[in-house]
Amino acid sequence: MIPRPASYTSLFAPVESELEQVVATLGLVAAEDESVSRSAGSDAVAARLEHVLSVPGKRLRPAITLLSARLAGGANAAHAVTMATAVELLHIATLVHDDTVDSADIRRGKATASNLWGRNVAILLGDYLFAASARFVCATGNIQVIDRFAATIMELSKGELTELLDTENINVSRDAYLERIFNKTASLFMTSSESGAILGGGDTDTVRRLRDFGYNLGMAYQVMDDLLDFDSTREQMGKPVGHDLANGVLTLPAILLMERMGADNPIIDFLRGSPEDRALKLDRALAEMRGRGILDECRQTVSDYVDTARRALAVFRPSAELDSLLGLAEFAGVRLH
Repeated sequence: MIPRPASYTSLFAPVESELEQVVATLGLVAAEDESVSRSAGSDAVAARLEHVLSVPGKRLRPAITLLSARLAGGANAAHAVTMATAVELLHIATLVHDDTVDSADIRRGKATASNLWGRNVAILLGDYLFAASARFVCATGNIQVIDRFAATIMELSKGELTELLDTENINVSRDAYLERIFNKTASLFMTSSESGAILGGGDTDTVRRLRDFGYNLGMAYQVMDDLLDFDSTREQMGKPVGHDLANGVLTLPAILLMERMGADNPIIDFLRGSPEDRALKLDRALAEMRGRGILDECRQTVSDYVDTARRALAVFRPSAELDSLLGLAEFAGVRLH
């Protein structure tokens, strides 16, 4: 078993120099626009891009791309860095849009674009980053990767749109939930690992295995996120317990409780009750989840996805890159945020 690391970043060591190139290239996205803006007498757009791109993130998805490329053979290293940059730009673009839809004020300790400059500016900044990510993907010159990336943008949009349209929908099924979290989260994990494998020169089986790894890692990551929304503290997660439910989003713990209790359950009471008594009803929902073993069942679901992700890599020879990917899978099941 891979030792559990203190953080994701300790697992990025094999591709640390490539990740530094990704971060440097992200800075050039704003700088490139700045040169254009200054020639027109304004650097307002560049300053806003720089703010959005400077928000510190885990760099998890580009790291997966780079690790997968090296595990698959290490061919086209420059293209792998280009793809990792595209993946991170796409992820940042989705965060800008998500924060705007959610009316979020803070992202990782910094004011969000919508908070600083309003919804219209934030949406257009997100659109700019989507377009920038597409340019980087095209620079790889690989049609298979470009096609997968385009599909991912569609999946991400569909996942977020489905979540929005299903707000307070008490009839959301487990299958519908799994499809939603694939679209909104796991699809980009899968594309990160699959594109890395393709650009790294992997054969068909290698690409398939790394694609499966990314899919299962992404599913584990999102189910764990949804579990922690009920099974953590505000200090650990940086948001109130039951945040998703308070916004009308039914995730796996809530869906399982709905299945177990039918019409007479605290989820419906919570959604239909007044804001004043929601805290009491949330406490009842949490008590029922624990008493009925629902949180444990969600933990087992995460564990199953993690095990499947790790099995997908069972044929690869030992290497630092393999250890890092296996460690990321292990960490997905134990992380706090």
